[in-house]
Amino acid sequence: MSSINENADDRLSTLPQEVVALILSLMPTKFAVGTSILSKSWRHRWTFVTNLDFDDIHKVHGFDVLSKFVDRVLEFCQTPHVKLFRLKFSDRYYWYRMSSVSSWIDKAVRLNVQELDIHVILAQLPASLFTCKTLTKLSIDCESRNGRVWRCLCSVNLPCLKALDIAIFDKPHENAFKLIRGCPVLESLFLTVTWLANEENYIFIIPTLKRMKLTILYCKSPFTNKVVLNVPNLEYLFVGGVLCSYFLTEDVSSLVGASFSFTHVRCDSMWVDILKGINGVKSLSAQIGPIVYYEIPIDSALPGFPNMTYLELKGFRNWRLIIPEFLESSPE
Repeated sequence: MSSINENADDRLSTLPQEVVALILSLMPTKFAVGTSILSKSWRHRWTFVTNLDFDDIHKVHGFDVLSKFVDRVLEFCQTPHVKLFRLKFSDRYYWYRMSSVSSWIDKAVRLNVQELDIHVILAQLPASLFTCKTLTKLSIDCESRNGRVWRCLCSVNLPCLKALDIAIFDKPHENAFKLIRGCPVLESLFLTVTWLANEENYIFIIPTLKRMKLTILYCKSPFTNKVVLNVPNLEYLFVGGVLCSYFLTEDVSSLVGASFSFTHVRCDSMWVDILKGINGVKSLSAQIGPIVYYEIPIDSALPGFPNMTYLELKGFRNWRLIIPEFLESSPE
């Protein structure tokens, strides 16, 4: 058995370093580092991985063990270009080490990171992140009400960023929109706002955008705002959560598909307005929460959908009234 293992080890050892690094990059970093015990020839092979993926390892030992592990991996990392850097921590005891998370992100930027995926309770984002020249995809969910997470006194310039997925608590004008404006080639935008508590309009003027997902989880009554869409190349739109905004579609001329999933609708006229703005789509999917009883306002009517070939409706308690109205407005 030992000879078989040795032969297998020899065959693996003969693979080019680039191939080994690619294989090790497909697994979580804790497992990639674990291969260092296989043999002397494998002791440092993990240091060339291009994906650095850290999660809640060593939970029982607390943050200090985790922090030392991440620090050591970044210290010995020899690749000049990191394809993916992911932090995914959930336990509450990670709150008190904002500086560590900021330092790790800064080191990833210095390693020319392409994709950054941050899911932590709290993080202080380093200034270097907002001017990273190699970043193509950014996902941040800090689950924090603390505005310092997004504080950036410098200008934002992310010239290669094509995909942005961010979840914030509130006040997107102070953080999210500043970030969006610094992405000149943005193609995919997912924005989740936990708490809408003012009437500031959300204005999206993004000529390069192709996919967009906007979710508002809670809305403080009686606030309503406007969502302005000037996105001439947008092909797919999703709007979800609470509908407490009026939508103004200045330019969605390339829109092909739209999906909606609402837990609450402030008033039925908002629902009709958003449909009027996207009536050129070929595919429409809509889901309404069980507490919503949707009706077409007396002074309004469904728009025509001349291009629509696919329709999916879920959760409408009065579906016997709704479906005929949609079918009548969709000749295709």
